[in-house]
Order: sequence, then C-alpha cells, then structure tokens
Amino acid sequence: MSIKVRLILGFLVFAGLTTTFGLLSYRGQLDAVEKLASFIDAGVEPLTQLQKSLVDMNEVRSRIESQIQVEGEASRRVAITGRGLEEVLAAVADVRKTVGIALQSEIPEEAKADLRGLVYSLGLIETGYASVSKPTVMRELEKVTLGLQSSVRILRADLDARGEAADQSFEGGTLQQALGLGAVLFAMLGLLVYLIRSVSSPLRRLSETAQALVAGADDLTIRPTGPGEIRRAFSALKDMQDRYLVLQSTLDAKTDMLSTQIEAQQGQLQAALDNMTQALCMLDGQRRLLLSNGVFNERFGEFDILTPAKKFFSDPNLTGSLRENENDSMQMTMPDGTILEVKRRGMPGKGLLITFEDITERERISKRLKYLAGHDQLTDLPNRRQFGEELDQLLKTARKPFALVVVDLRNFKSINDTYGHPLGDALLKACGDRLAGLVDARASVARLGGDEFAVIAPQAKSAAEASALGASIVKAFAEPFEVEGRRIFASVSVGIVAHDPSVTEADGINADIMLQNCDLALYRAKEERSDSGAFELFEPALRANLKQRREMELDLKAALDAEEFELYYQPFVDMADKRVSGFEALLRWRHPEKGMISPSVFIPLAEEAGLIERLGVWCLETACAEAATWPESMTISVNLSPMQFKSATLLSDIDRALNNSGLAAERLQIEVTESLFLDESDRVLDILKEMRRRGLTVSMDDFGTGYSSLGYLSRFSFNKIKIDQSFVRDMGRAENIAIVRSVIGLSKSLNMQVIAEGIETEDQMRALLAEGCREMQGYFFSTPQPKEELPRVIADITNRWTRDLGVAAEKTLAA
Repeated sequence: MSIKVRLILGFLVFAGLTTTFGLLSYRGQLDAVEKLASFIDAGVEPLTQLQKSLVDMNEVRSRIESQIQVEGEASRRVAITGRGLEEVLAAVADVRKTVGIALQSEIPEEAKADLRGLVYSLGLIETGYASVSKPTVMRELEKVTLGLQSSVRILRADLDARGEAADQSFEGGTLQQALGLGAVLFAMLGLLVYLIRSVSSPLRRLSETAQALVAGADDLTIRPTGPGEIRRAFSALKDMQDRYLVLQSTLDAKTDMLSTQIEAQQGQLQAALDNMTQALCMLDGQRRLLLSNGVFNERFGEFDILTPAKKFFSDPNLTGSLRENENDSMQMTMPDGTILEVKRRGMPGKGLLITFEDITERERISKRLKYLAGHDQLTDLPNRRQFGEELDQLLKTARKPFALVVVDLRNFKSINDTYGHPLGDALLKACGDRLAGLVDARASVARLGGDEFAVIAPQAKSAAEASALGASIVKAFAEPFEVEGRRIFASVSVGIVAHDPSVTEADGINADIMLQNCDLALYRAKEERSDSGAFELFEPALRANLKQRREMELDLKAALDAEEFELYYQPFVDMADKRVSGFEALLRWRHPEKGMISPSVFIPLAEEAGLIERLGVWCLETACAEAATWPESMTISVNLSPMQFKSATLLSDIDRALNNSGLAAERLQIEVTESLFLDESDRVLDILKEMRRRGLTVSMDDFGTGYSSLGYLSRFSFNKIKIDQSFVRDMGRAENIAIVRSVIGLSKSLNMQVIAEGIETEDQMRALLAEGCREMQGYFFSTPQPKEELPRVIADITNRWTRDLGVAAEKTLAA
C-alpha cells in the first residue's frame, strides 16, 4: 500500500472517529438539555409558583392579623370586606391558579394530594367571602398555607431527588463523553503509531540506507520494504548499489592498472632522470626541493624532499624568480674547476626547473676552437682574421705612432718542392719564432697565410724606426735556419707602413687599407732581386702598382675568351673499396706570357672583377663533360666560390651542365667553404637545400679552419666533410689527432661522409685509417693531373694496392 493511500485512509479513519465522537457528544448534550428542561418544567417551575403563592398567603395573613390587632378583638367576628377582601380573593385566585397548574404538572402524588386538599379551603373562602369572618378566613388561609408548605416540602424533596438523579445522569453522560473522547484519542494515537511505523520508519531506514550507501558501507544489505514509493526508492538504491559495486570493481581494476603503470612510468622516469648526463632538480614556489636525479645528488649531495634550496645552493641567482615558461641560462664554476651551464625554466606556482650540464670539456674545446679560429695551426701565431681585428682595434684606440710590417718568404715554394712540405712547415714555425724575437713584447706577430707574416710594431714610432725594423728583419732572415739538421736559407721581402694617428686619422684608414698598403710596399720589395731580401716603406706613389692588377683583370677576361684555362684532377681514394672513387677538379691558368698562375692569385682577382660567375660556369660544364666519360662509380667534385652563390642563375647553371653532359646528379659533388655563410646565410642555406633535393652531394671543404664549423653543421646537414690538410699535415700533435678524431666521430653521428685532404706520407694515411677515415686525397696518392693523365693515375693507384697501399691498409686495420 502506498504512502498516499495510507494517508488518505488514515485521514478518513480520523474523520470518521471525529464525526462519531461529535455525534455522540451532540446526542448527550441533547439528552442533558431535555432532562434539564423536564427538570425545570416538572420541579422547579411548580415549586417556584407554589413558593410565591405561599409568600403571598403569608403576606395576606400577616395583614389580616395586623388589621385584627389594630381594630381589636371585636373585629374578629366581622366579615372581611373592602380592600382586605379584594386582597384575599386575589391571593386565593392566584393560589388556585398556581395549584391548578401544579396539579397539571408532573409533581409527586403526595404534593398533589395536599394541593387537592387546599381546593376546599380556597373554595370556601371564595364562595363565602361575604359572610366569612376573619377568624374563619385566617383558619382557612392557615390551612392553605400549611398545605402549600407541605407541598413545597414535598416538591423540594422531589426536586432534590431529581437533582441527584440529574447529577448522576450528567455524570454518567460526562463519563460517556470522556470515554468516547478517550476512544477517539486512542484511535488517533493508534493511527499515528501506524503511520509512523508504516511511513516514518521506512523513510528513516531509507535515509539511513542512503547515507550508508554514500558512506560506502561494505556490508550494506538493501531489502525493499514499506510503502510502494519507499519500496521503489529502496529498489533504486539497490540498483545504485549494484552499479556502484560494478563501477567500484571496474575503478579498482583500472586504479590498480594505472597504479602499476604510474609506478612503472615513475621507475622509467627516475631511470631516465638518473641516466641523464645533466644534473636536474625541481623546486617549488618556496624554493624547496621537489625532484632530483642521480647526477644532481652526486654533484650537490642527496637531500630529502622539501629541503630548502639554500641547503645545497650557495648562489642566490640560482633560485631567482622566473615567470611561468620563462627561460634563462647562466654559467657557474664549481670549486673543483668544473664549468656548469645552468638552464632555468619557470614552472607553475612560481616553481623552478633547473638543469646543470658539465660543459668543462666543451668550453675547453670551444676556447681551443676559438683559439684555432684566430690562430694559425702550424705556427700557433694569430691568423689573418685575428690579426685584422687586432689591427682595427688598435687603429681606433692608438694615440701613438706604430708600424705595420708584412713579411713574405721569397723562395718558400722552391723549399717546399725541394725538401717537402714537412720541412717547409718546420721552416714556417722557425720563421715565426725568429720574427717574434726581433720585436719587443708589445708587438703582435701573425701568420697571414701561406708564407706571409705580419707584425704590429709599437716600437717603431717614426718612418726611420720603421725602416730600421725592416732592415733588421731582412738581415735576420738572411741568416740560415737550422731545420731538422738542414741549413736552409729563406730570405724575405718586407712591406712596411708607418702609421701616425695624428696625420692619418682623418683619412679613415682601417686594417684592410693598411694591409693593402703593406702589400703594395711588399710587391715593390719583391721586385728587388737581392738574394738577402729587401724591404720597402709604403709611399702613396705605390698605389700606382694597382695598375698591374687592373691589367691582370684584363688578362683574365681575355683568357676566358681564348680558353687559356684548364682543369687538373686530383683523385679521391676509397681505402675501404680499394679504388679511386672520384676526382676533384682544380682550375689552372696557363698565361701565355707569365706561365702557370696560381689560383690563389687569380681566383680572388676574378671575384673582385666579377668574373668568377663566368669562370665557375666554365668549370662546371667542363668538369661534368669530362666526368661523363668516366665509369659510373666515379664522382666529380667542383669547388664553388662564395661569390657564385650570389648569382640568381647558379642552380640553372648546374642543371644545364648536367643536362648537356648527361652526367647523373648524384655523381656531382659541390665543395664549399665556411666563408660561404658569412653573408646571406639564409639564402645560401636555401640554395644548398635545393642542391640536396636535386640529388647533388654537398661537401664542406677545409672543415675546422673557419669561424664556427659546428654551428654551420647544425644549420645544414652536409653530405660530406673534408678534413683540412692543416690538421693532417702534423698528425703527431695530440691536438690535431683529437680534432681529427672528433671530426670523424661527429660525421658518423650526423651520418655524414668524411674525407681527409693533404695526405703526403704513409704515416698520415695510417693514422687517418686507424681513426676510421676511409676516403683520402693528397700527394701521397697523386698530384693534380690533366685529364689526359687520369687513366695512368687510376692504373697507378690500382697497382699500388698490391704493394704499399694494400699492405699499409691491412696492417693498420689489423692493428
């Protein structure tokens, strides 16, 4: 039964009981009213009338007696007349009337009998009033009075009896009403108990069950009982419990799975953190430790979570605030000299993620590379770049005169050709040492390149002192050098510029101009044929010598028209496959009057004169046409000048050369130097990427001698790296071996090929082969040769595999 039905039935029962009680009370009240009316009509009213008549009779008697007393004894026998008679008759009439009414009412029979006895006396008075004497009247009135008194007494006794009966009846009615009211109240209490037990208790159990279900009681048993609505609610709770148990079981399973995964991931994360080469820690907004890895613990110590950072960091800059996702970096030096690169990143809640990378070796290499970038590898003197920067800085700050000196060895090429490059290198070192010994400590000595040196000499404060310095240099270099047990003469040509800031400041002179002026003086000194050398002091008139360069520019243009240029080819030797893998095309200019002119002379001139593009196109077309006649396994390498990359037609020139020759793009190798990236690097990178897309091989020449080789490798993935001959030339130096080893390892890591140039001895070949370099180039295999000699070169190298090359390679690989 539903709550609604129960409430309706309870209301109906309550209404019925209330109605019944009301009806019973109303019936009792009616009976009481009827009994009261009957009591008044039957007892009270007659008694009242009779008492009034009795009072009237007594008053009449009293007046008669008073009259008799007043009139005397004689008046007794006199009949009543006049006003007295009227009063007696009126009183008698009232009594008669009252008696008549009383006799008609429901009064006791004894009272009726007494009243009937009064009728005679009343009649006697009324009928004989004319002759009735006062005593007789008094006597009859007394009888009436006595009769009335008797009746009154009887009525009072009856009235008292009736009153007691009425009281008993009323008390009985009141008890009956009380019992009825008690029955109603008891029934209502029973109904209330019933409703409480059938509605409130199930609702309470429903509430308690819901609360227990929410609290997650494990042993909760839900039984649908009570009214329909509550049973349905219990059923819904039972369904919810079943679904909850299913969901809880599923959730527990997923939680266990996720917990396992999280534990595994935490283990993996911690393993990854502990295997990092960087020290790592994470701090919260209060600068307390949240996370660290093994490297951090080894370097700074192991600390508990929430340890304040000041316990392990002494530098307050490490814990400085950063905005979320903001980064910064700094360097710090540990007490043991270790250099750490610190990178900080802002985290949510003002936290910090800090990594510490040991860059000691990198800084050492960086400093070394920076030093190498600014110094000549052979003589350990500043190179042209470093020297030029120093000279420019001096020109900006100098307040006193100084001299700039350029020294060129006259017969160095013949020395190299006669004694070989190793001895030539040793001679260059000795020249640098001797030159440094001729100037004071304030001077700066540099090797500009090849056999050319330069000196900034603050000691020469005038033209005369500069000339004296030049003479001393010439004289010192006239003395022979003791190099590896040989006496070698190496005279010099010296060009000098005496710089006076007070005179030349307004001219806006810079390092290039001063070096150019030195070169002009040097050219003049070279013209002197003195075996002991010569020096020249720059004079403005020497500018006229530039005319010669203009003439050479004209000769270059004429040479292009007359096809005086030719290509020589130097082989690439693949030590792994034991074969010639290709050739490098090297441009040569055979001047009809001046003979063979070095590329180092005419290439810069061609670049300055704007002829390099035309010359480069000729080289590309000629080299591709020649390579098309070779076996398909051989490649051709062509050097491109940085100036050619400024040409808008470079890619189309390469496409045309390949199409006209029929050479496959993958057989063409383009060699570039680091100077290519100094200007317009983004455009250069786009061109290089386009070359790669066409299938060409892009190689970086002279790797390691420029400004930032590693930086360029990060910007463009070259196919091949060529180790510069300056590192190969002296493989006995630990620094050179380390650099070569690093370059080879780097190329393997970046999936690049590596080739070494400048191999001139078997020891160099073996050293490179031991380090993992498989492709080589140098005079040890062959000097550059014209195309007619290439079959002989290939055959000669192939035959050498059965002799010295093969044996040397096998011994090296076996070791």
